[in-house]
Amino acid sequence: MHSRCVFLVFAFVLVCFGTVSTRNVEKTRSKRNNKDLDQSCEKVKAFFEMRNVSVQPLDKPQGNLCKGQCCGAEAETKLKAQGQKDFAALLRHNSRTLQGLLNSTATVIQSHVLELATQSENITLQLFAQVYQQMAVLSKDPISDLYRDVRRSVQINSSQDALSTASNVLKESVSRFFVDLFPLVYHHILSTLARDFSYDYKVCVKMTFSEIQPFGDIPRQLAQSLSKSLEATRLLLQAFDVGMEVLNTTDLLFSEDGGKRHAECHNALLKMTYCPKCQGLGVNTKPCSGYCLNVLRGCLTKYVTELDAPWNSYVEALERLISAIKQHNNEAVNADMVIRTLDTKISEAIMHAMEKGRDIDIRVKRSCGVAKLSEQNHLPVAKSLTTTPPTSDSSSSTVSSSPSSTYAGGSKPRMAAKVRIFSQPPNNHLTQFLGSIGKSRGFYGNLAESLCKDDSFAEPKDQHCWNGERIGEYSQTIVDVRLDMQKYNPEVKPSIDLQNIDPRIANLADKLRHVHQMVKSSLGVVGLPEADNYMQSDSADGSGSGEGPDMDDSDDEYSRTGSGSGGGPIIHPTNSDTDNSYPPSRTDNEDSYNSGYPSQPPSAGVASYCNSLYSVLVVPTVLVLTRF
Repeated sequence: MHSRCVFLVFAFVLVCFGTVSTRNVEKTRSKRNNKDLDQSCEKVKAFFEMRNVSVQPLDKPQGNLCKGQCCGAEAETKLKAQGQKDFAALLRHNSRTLQGLLNSTATVIQSHVLELATQSENITLQLFAQVYQQMAVLSKDPISDLYRDVRRSVQINSSQDALSTASNVLKESVSRFFVDLFPLVYHHILSTLARDFSYDYKVCVKMTFSEIQPFGDIPRQLAQSLSKSLEATRLLLQAFDVGMEVLNTTDLLFSEDGGKRHAECHNALLKMTYCPKCQGLGVNTKPCSGYCLNVLRGCLTKYVTELDAPWNSYVEALERLISAIKQHNNEAVNADMVIRTLDTKISEAIMHAMEKGRDIDIRVKRSCGVAKLSEQNHLPVAKSLTTTPPTSDSSSSTVSSSPSSTYAGGSKPRMAAKVRIFSQPPNNHLTQFLGSIGKSRGFYGNLAESLCKDDSFAEPKDQHCWNGERIGEYSQTIVDVRLDMQKYNPEVKPSIDLQNIDPRIANLADKLRHVHQMVKSSLGVVGLPEADNYMQSDSADGSGSGEGPDMDDSDDEYSRTGSGSGGGPIIHPTNSDTDNSYPPSRTDNEDSYNSGYPSQPPSAGVASYCNSLYSVLVVPTVLVLTRF
């Protein structure tokens, strides 16, 4: 009987408190609604004003997507366009470092070859001024023409037709140089003539060049090594241009889309970036990283599908070509080595002609007759013909040339010791480039992951963040970046036009594949052990050639649970959001977990317990109700 009394008193108290609380809550809630509405929109007002979007509290949500109290339909339309621009800017920012890497390396390589060519030209002119003085002045123009074409070969338009044309032009330039040099060398062979040949006689001597071959096989070898090595340099510069074009164009394509091709993506970007602001949640609210991954992977599907594998093969091509160029004993691709020895090769060609002087003289006279001289009295002699001073901060070596005796007179041209000064090759820069460009494998496949890792854009811990509906955690499945998995993307479904890919993107993919094919064709299948070893060691480190970074064995577990196993991290839902029914973790000591609750009162003290309960609960309750 007594226990029933206690129960009735306790129930009465609860009803009384509930009635009072409900009244108070309803009164204060109605007062707070408008106040909170004003305060929440006020928090984001300045943020939207910077984007020329007017934000005002609304009586009811008018936007179709955000359904927030601070943004109407007109505001959502503006914010959708702004979200698209923001995402395009984010893409540009992410690729800017890679573009800068390609551009700076191209500049370093081109500048080095141009400087090296100028230095080699100065040394060659000095060689003629000191050793072949009779030829020095008249050989200046052929030498200048040769080196001009060398410099032009790395400045020419980098299209495929231009690459082929430049190679042919350089071969013709080398051939023309030795043809023009032949009359001067033949005059030097005779050595007793004080006047130059007549114009007609020079023409005749040049016409015998192909038959006599005064310089042996040196002109052909030099034309081959010079054109081939500079072709590799041009190919590398072309590859840099293609990489920068692909990165820049893909950055622009999204902003040029205008929302017509993939409206669902732009809606998802609006929902992810601006909807929390439209709900007045504050300007610092960031999307969950898993949510960000699904949205961006859905938006970037068409780029990943077409460009990821071609970009990986492009990176491999750059690594192979640069590794081959760095080989100091490979004249086929090392322009640095070939240009440094140009003066020596020219001198060897002259020495070869002088050694065959008697035979050359007989064969020239057989075709052109006795030498006919010009009306000029004396041949000009120059002491110094350098174009610009060579760089002093560089490596140097000494020329040691011992020309054989000439045909007439038996004298040896004597050459004073000459320091050959050349700039150091940019090997350190190339080594650093190789280390950096290798990390860009999977650039497009991992692009969404790279963007969502930025803590200024998304919440890396995936907790207490915007999940598309509220502040909490993101519990949706994070899908793999592959196209066949995007159909399971809960945020952005694949666009129906993915089967008909944008021809501009397809063209970029073709250019990347073409670079790979050109490098493969240029290097061939033999003679590149350093490049091959480099690639093998790189593959051993776990970087793929077309599938993005390799994942460890733990991915199997993730794939079994339905999470993605692609280029990005697997995000698992946590139990930080109280709206979700995740039970608390059970501790090893369950008794200590419940030790804070009061124990049941003993039966012997029921009366005293009831009296205490009455005095503690009922009396204050009556007093409170009296006030109302």
